[in-house]
Amino acid sequence: MCEIGGMLRAAREESGRSLREWARELGIKRDHLEALEECRFEDLPEAVLAKGYLRRYAEALGLDPEPLLAQYPVRPTFTPNDVITPPPRRGPGAVWFVLAAIVLVLAGLLPWWGLRPPAAAPEATIELEAPEPPPPPPQDAALSVETEPEGATVWLDGFRLGEAPVTGRFTAGERTLKVEAEGYVTYEAPVTLEPGGEHHLKVRLTPLPQEETPQPAGPPELVLRFTERAWVRVTTPGGDKLYEGIPKVGSEMRFPLPVVVRTGNAAGVHATLAGEDLGPLGGEGLVVERRFDAPAR
Repeated sequence: MCEIGGMLRAAREESGRSLREWARELGIKRDHLEALEECRFEDLPEAVLAKGYLRRYAEALGLDPEPLLAQYPVRPTFTPNDVITPPPRRGPGAVWFVLAAIVLVLAGLLPWWGLRPPAAAPEATIELEAPEPPPPPPQDAALSVETEPEGATVWLDGFRLGEAPVTGRFTAGERTLKVEAEGYVTYEAPVTLEPGGEHHLKVRLTPLPQEETPQPAGPPELVLRFTERAWVRVTTPGGDKLYEGIPKVGSEMRFPLPVVVRTGNAAGVHATLAGEDLGPLGGEGLVVERRFDAPAR
């Protein structure tokens, strides 16, 4: 194990937390953190992202990231295929030497044949050049991100790319895109980058809900707060129904006075009348019906 991986693993084990816990906290894939600890740099994305992961992981573990970044290996962008070397060309001198030897041999055989052969044609040599090796397949993809509104911060696998619009080339595969802007809901979703592909994304952020402006104090009212699951029916003294159902636990409902409240679980319904907390309407599981009138001034 290299020194980078040894220091990271020792610091993580000393922290008492697992790789999964650190990956969830930092927003970095567990496989990437494991590759850093095991010095499997070839399994990491491009160097700019991988060094960003190393810096964030080291700082989170309480380590100085600069010595570790200085030891991070420099990887080539691709490894060329083996090149086919064409056979060496024969020089013209060698060809003529062979032809001269053939002529001399034939000249020595002429007395035995009793005839003179025609002049021999020079031997033709066909040489083929090896084709150029095909280029390696692309391992990255082009990505451009626009946002609405403009200027939102864009992150890829926990690495900050900058403010939109952003463009660049990144290692292909399953990645996680996150977009943040003040006053808007954070967008986070997986994105698949195909090798050699071009991906153009436009993210529209949803504004955060506006806080409601406090309303001026009005006439006294009854506030019902539901701490347990309870059926409730609220009517006017004349019998007009204002509400009937089972509200969500933890919710509140407000009614103008006077009203009549009937509930099937009095302990789960707390009443506040004109700002005064009256507590639960009754005991656990009791059916209670009460009338609430405006307090006398």
